[in-house]
Amino acid sequence: MIAPSILNINNLNLEKDIQTAVNAGIKRFHIDIMDGHFVANLSFGPQLVSDFKKTFPTSEAEIHLMSNNPDDLVPAFTKAGAQIMLLHYEAMTEEKLNYWLDYLKENHVKAGVVLNPDTPVSVLSKFISKIDQILLMTVFPGFGGQKFIPESLSRIKEASRLVKGKVPIEVDGGINGQIAKKAKDAGAEIFVAGSYLFCQNSVEKQIAELRGILQ
Repeated sequence: MIAPSILNINNLNLEKDIQTAVNAGIKRFHIDIMDGHFVANLSFGPQLVSDFKKTFPTSEAEIHLMSNNPDDLVPAFTKAGAQIMLLHYEAMTEEKLNYWLDYLKENHVKAGVVLNPDTPVSVLSKFISKIDQILLMTVFPGFGGQKFIPESLSRIKEASRLVKGKVPIEVDGGINGQIAKKAKDAGAEIFVAGSYLFCQNSVEKQIAELRGILQ
């Protein structure tokens, strides 16, 4: 599955480029939420997610929450219409992470755990029974357009051995056609791509090219 990240879309073209991707068959969009604290960048708020769901009601809103303020933001984005929410292991204590994973499930939102490139994959074993998805960062979070960290491939393989096909693995960071193929071979099933899709000449062409590589 391809989950385009809207972070690299020109904000003034968001609706147009998302519609183009929808027309090309995209079902899920990856929405990066950055709080300026857990990561240095700022991005979108709950209103963007609410507007997204009103404008594209049949598209799935996947929220990548890069924030160490879950007490305020998890409920806010749940209310805004998040259908999948991915929480960073590094952003809170394990106790709090367990609490918010339970909260999401109780509110009928799919839940996932995100790991930064320097966090041991083994920590996922503590949460497998509670999550619907894993997100492995293949760059350090905060900014789009970074280069894929090659060591990520061994981490994908490790996560794949750990979950044994029970939970899909998503990868995010520096994804292009060549890297997506390697990540798929390592065990990834969901691919976040931003610059590769939206910063080229044709969004339709880039989606078709990536889809063809992943088939």
